[in-house]
Amino acid sequence: MEAYRIGDHVIAADTEEDARHFYKDEVGKDPPAAVEELIVSVEVPAGEGKTATIRDLINKIMDERNDWLRMGVPCDLHYPFIVAKL
Repeated sequence: MEAYRIGDHVIAADTEEDARHFYKDEVGKDPPAAVEELIVSVEVPAGEGKTATIRDLINKIMDERNDWLRMGVPCDLHYPFIVAKL
């Protein structure tokens, strides 16, 4: 998955188009014309005054989704998600 900055959100998605659709559906706004692809080694807020790299946050969510799959719970592994709000 790649990371895209749309407005003040960092979204993980397979493609920029997926990130744009997710942003519109989940945030409820039209995405701006310019979407920035981020390097996954960039640090972003991780809650409670902490920071983490985008890669670490994406890996955490992907591990959680893999756990659901191992338990037999249907889960779309590559469904976009919000990594952080800047």
